[in-house]
Amino acid sequence: MTTPDLVRLPELDDAWAVRGSGARLDAMRRGARRLRDRILAGGPALCVRTADLATFPYPTRYGLQGVASSPLPYLFMRNRVQLVQVAGAGGRTITILVNPTDPERSAKAPYFARLEERYGKLARSLLSKMHHTIASALASWNVAPAAVDYITYDHLHVQDVRGLIGPGGLLPNAKLLAQRAELDTFASVHPLQVEWYIPDCLAGVAPERVIALEGDCAIGGGFAMVRTPGHTIGNHSLVLVTDRGAWTISENGIAVDAYAPGTSRIRGVARHARDTGVEVILNANTREHSLDQYTSMVLEKTLADGVQDHPEFPQHFSSSELVPHPLAPGLSPTYTHGAITHGEVIIAPVAARASA
Repeated sequence: MTTPDLVRLPELDDAWAVRGSGARLDAMRRGARRLRDRILAGGPALCVRTADLATFPYPTRYGLQGVASSPLPYLFMRNRVQLVQVAGAGGRTITILVNPTDPERSAKAPYFARLEERYGKLARSLLSKMHHTIASALASWNVAPAAVDYITYDHLHVQDVRGLIGPGGLLPNAKLLAQRAELDTFASVHPLQVEWYIPDCLAGVAPERVIALEGDCAIGGGFAMVRTPGHTIGNHSLVLVTDRGAWTISENGIAVDAYAPGTSRIRGVARHARDTGVEVILNANTREHSLDQYTSMVLEKTLADGVQDHPEFPQHFSSSELVPHPLAPGLSPTYTHGAITHGEVIIAPVAARASA
């Protein structure tokens, strides 16, 4: 299924087709600058808001690729949902939810289910904290669930969309946007992927509620979905434009430290960057294509503007971001964005939205 709201962006097609990983990386840097110019030319989004969903433990060896000099087995991350509104054809406001994770359903992913089995539900309640549900986040913005046009995730690890767009789901008019390569994973999940996918993520969801993307696409001005394979084969990053320039959103890296490791204050990270010459640190729980994930993170760095008061860090907003936690001393990010706030929330008539 397609939608007239999508505009195909071909700027990186040739770069991804380059054979040889080093040559592909060089081609990606050049292509990313052209794509960045095109996205910025579309102007900013109308509105961006973020809401915290859940804080949870995550293995240090995954999140920081095993390079942090810490004996602690877990660091802590916080996932967030973004409300993005852009101008569509005919003056219509298009409302998109980015990474609308359902924490309760995500806990059924095999990795987290095994943690609960090992440590018990009490440990889960002590180590994890719920902040918002999707319903409460929408209510905080005064946005009706029926006003949401699209949902998208940078990848579908631990996601279960049935509560949102399945029969009787929260979002009656929303469609899922995902790369075809990510959707194809559910046809037969590989043993090395099993821990992180919920096999029934899409079970019972009507086919017309799912839009399979074939490459990079924009919606309106100020929002794009750009392929960044590696962490998963069908990974894509969300690109937002605000009054502070371009932002990228993904879980390829879990903090700005991962994109500027030479300046990180997390012990061991800067030394690793100096010793090896790498410019990014992968989120390494599923290294489906590590060389491409590295290239994808360089792509994200090139697309994003620098932080205004700390230009050494890119405006990369990790979909699950490393956060300080008393149980993980020494594993705090050097800098954190916390939230993105841009424009004013537009309350569009739901009846007009549903018939558009």
